[in-house]
Amino acid sequence: MSETVISFVSTRGRSFNIDLRLVKEYLSRHLPEVKFEYYLNKTSTQYPMINKKMEDGRRTFCANAKNIVCMDSSIPIKIPSAKEGEHRLFLSAPFDYQFKVFLEYAAHPEQKKKKTYIRCTHIVPGSPFCSKLLRNCYQWEDGVTFLDQICLPVCWDMMQPEKQNIARKNIEFYYPFIKEKKILSILFSGKVEAGEEEEEPQNPFGDFSLKEVLDLIKDDWFIVTNNYYLIETACQLSSDYKNCFGYTKNKFSVNDLLYISDMLITNNSKYATMIAARKKPFYYAEYTEKHFGAFIKKYFPELYLGEIHNITTINFSSEELSEQQKIFCREFAYDTEQNPMEKILEIFQ
Repeated sequence: MSETVISFVSTRGRSFNIDLRLVKEYLSRHLPEVKFEYYLNKTSTQYPMINKKMEDGRRTFCANAKNIVCMDSSIPIKIPSAKEGEHRLFLSAPFDYQFKVFLEYAAHPEQKKKKTYIRCTHIVPGSPFCSKLLRNCYQWEDGVTFLDQICLPVCWDMMQPEKQNIARKNIEFYYPFIKEKKILSILFSGKVEAGEEEEEPQNPFGDFSLKEVLDLIKDDWFIVTNNYYLIETACQLSSDYKNCFGYTKNKFSVNDLLYISDMLITNNSKYATMIAARKKPFYYAEYTEKHFGAFIKKYFPELYLGEIHNITTINFSSEELSEQQKIFCREFAYDTEQNPMEKILEIFQ
């Protein structure tokens, strides 16, 4: 009897992220006889010859793999359709490129559907938004199975009390004074580029008055960020504010932070999806240009802050989500009561 192998493929720079890791850990516990393989080589670099070799390697690997789990467009179009008994699972998160696709089709609905994921056999959309996007904008082979109404693995995991307790302990180890405060996470992704006549990028928050924000909320809130420029701004404040602001780097993961955050300000659509699963408020602030920002500005204008100094317009005393926040939470995360790994296990048993 041949050995069962499940392959995890990630070639778009996301490596072996938390959703893939959670799936692998669950499958390994329930399918101890299964062997796991990985193809995590990034296929897009600044060197065309390397890209070609990596792309050839990805295509060969996927063509020979009978069972694949991925979280982006890592499964090539140019491989044969899956044979009977082969499974190719796509976990869909609304990464920024998905909002580009949404906006393109909203402007030109007559264009042809994309074939990006056509070789996948099973789809976990993770949210009503992604389910509608994938059905309306992409082509699928006959027999594809959409596993609607189940959330992404990380969204289920972050709702487990024991996991939240672990995350809280990790953060309180470094910042014990947060125990009586709410956590405002300010998380940005993307790289700020230097201007044409600049040797180094300028601090995009150089004119931002962090002191003004902290004076407004410091009695009730603790701010944590992953952004160096905000920390640079914080370092200019007096010692009176040292227990009001924290930094994730070399301390704990952004995922830990999102497991217990009470509010999120970000330009990252995946982070926004995670906080939506917890029914917590999210606001979009500009940092580097994102299609997600254009989407939020158009369809959820109340959640669009624009420049970061508009943080002061947020009602931090409110205990209720606004109507737009409620809609965002419903659209970007399915209910978290059912463990999605149970459904994923059924595919590979």
